[in-house]
Amino acid sequence: FSTPYFPINPSMAAQPAAGQQNASLYVGDLTPDVTEAMLFDLFKAVGPVLSIRVCRDAVTRRSLGYAYVNFQNPVDAERALETLNYHTLKGAPLRIMWSHRDPSLRKAGAGNVFIKNLHKSIDNQTLYDTFSQFGNILSCKVATDSMSGESRGYGFVHFESEESAKAAIEKVNGMLLKSLQVYVGPFHRRAVRQKDASTTFTNLYIKDMKEGVTEEVLKAHFATFGTISSTCLKADKKGRPFAFVSFETHEEATKAVEESHDKYIETLCPGEDSKLYCQRAQKKSERMEEMRKKMSQLRARKMHEYSGSNLYVKNLDDTIDKDGLIAAFEKFGEITSAKVVYDDATPPVSKGFGFVCFKDAEAANKAISEMNGHMLGAKPLYVNVAQRKEVRQATLEVQYAARYSRMAGGGPQGAPPVAQPMGGYPMYGSPPGGFPGYPGAAPAYPYGPAGPGAMPRAGMMGAPKWAQQGMPGMGPFPPQGAPPMQMPGGPQVMQMRPAQQGQQPARRPMPGQGMPGSRPMQGGKGGPRPGMPPQMGGGPGQFRQPRSKPDAPAVPAAAPVPAADIPLTPSQLANMSPEQQKNALGERLFAAISAIQPEYAAKITGMLLEMDVTETLNLLESPDVLNSKIGEALAVLQAHEGEPKA
Repeated sequence: FSTPYFPINPSMAAQPAAGQQNASLYVGDLTPDVTEAMLFDLFKAVGPVLSIRVCRDAVTRRSLGYAYVNFQNPVDAERALETLNYHTLKGAPLRIMWSHRDPSLRKAGAGNVFIKNLHKSIDNQTLYDTFSQFGNILSCKVATDSMSGESRGYGFVHFESEESAKAAIEKVNGMLLKSLQVYVGPFHRRAVRQKDASTTFTNLYIKDMKEGVTEEVLKAHFATFGTISSTCLKADKKGRPFAFVSFETHEEATKAVEESHDKYIETLCPGEDSKLYCQRAQKKSERMEEMRKKMSQLRARKMHEYSGSNLYVKNLDDTIDKDGLIAAFEKFGEITSAKVVYDDATPPVSKGFGFVCFKDAEAANKAISEMNGHMLGAKPLYVNVAQRKEVRQATLEVQYAARYSRMAGGGPQGAPPVAQPMGGYPMYGSPPGGFPGYPGAAPAYPYGPAGPGAMPRAGMMGAPKWAQQGMPGMGPFPPQGAPPMQMPGGPQVMQMRPAQQGQQPARRPMPGQGMPGSRPMQGGKGGPRPGMPPQMGGGPGQFRQPRSKPDAPAVPAAAPVPAADIPLTPSQLANMSPEQQKNALGERLFAAISAIQPEYAAKITGMLLEMDVTETLNLLESPDVLNSKIGEALAVLQAHEGEPKA
């Protein structure tokens, strides 16, 4: 998921072997817009840099916020760590540390110290200077707000040894830093802290109380369970009261929860049908995490329940409201809900889209086939299955990646035209439009030296299994992505352009006859001079093939299609052209459908391949959804052929 800034020898950029000094640095806390070029301009002043790469997401290609810088000399790497650590780049300080291949040191947590109640003015550099006197520091960071960039009042210091961490805790814990008393203790992961809190809590949160309740009434009820150390009674923005009650021991707090939670308390509850909420007090981040889990489970259950039956309707006329939407779609089946989305204006104005949810998927499919493109009011409708934002985004990313792959000459994602390095980043030090190291080299073409015709055409590809049924005697075509045939005598750089249907192949010019549109040679002869190669074309509008150098890079081959028994991933689909995606998905769908319905396997496969790429991939990953779609397709086929249902 990372892209090198410029090509290097892999053996040079490898991790140093045992006994050698490390020359690789980890650079963290990068802003999303920091590129390899910016980091190179910063680190090249320290010493020769072998490579720089910003780690990116495999699908979205967005920066993950960290990078690796490999120096040629370990001394330069150490100097960069000393001089550029916490240097500000794009408004954010860089956090630089040595790169370690073994993550055990980082995950073990040994020597990691947590500091809280820090003054807002204390930054990374100040924290580093404060704790560096106790030993070597691997990493140091003050937590900041992602929006404003202000300190959140706590930080972390990771020492090289456990002894240094213990010395820092002993000396600094309870001291005043910028007039604030700080807490310094060993770092514990969130899962460990939450587990410990659930078994040692003493603070309780109480809500669902009646209005006008007093703190004396609250204390009177909870004092029966043990000694109360403190209480706090407040009201939210809507005037609803809530409270915190802290006990001296965990056992007393546990008893209060058991006797009060989800029960009617006459002195605290507003009515007999209401029940009191009394549970362990949680931090906001912990509550938000639980709410996210509950919402995601509820959303997943709704998506499974309404899968394929919820429709998205776009390009609605301004006069169409909820009743008009229901009237247009109710003829296809029972509608459970419908909605037209409006803006916040006064009076509200339709945004031009809405949703219609049917009781079953069959009615929804019928509505899509008949209402997509149907004129409702003065506009044609767009009707399709409703998708979540993440699914739509993944679909668009796959489509854009496939389009980029075609523009790059059919190569896999991350393999752009010949004159560029992998990843699409500009070559450092290369002349515009040429190859690095070749002054005045021929310009690069977006489809490679052989032009767009170098890609295998759809008619030349091998037909998949699901498209070969009923065609006995057909010989197999060459597999897609196979290398071009080579002539004896050395490697062949150019790829032949396959002739289109009905087009005569180009003939070799006869002696004394030039190519069409070519300029006559000296002496009035159209043929080439002795010892000179014939021209590839020179007329206006014709493609002129630049002469290739012996070490010119070859045109990237088409993305290899995984075998039919290997599961597909979205990243693999993104590296394929649309034809390759259809063939790969069709092979796997045909094999899965043949095991369930061999008689109609080919027809059902063709029907299901009309769906989106992400929906088809979901069929391969969800056997239940695939069985449902096979049943729907089989019903349509039997109804069309007039055969009785089995």
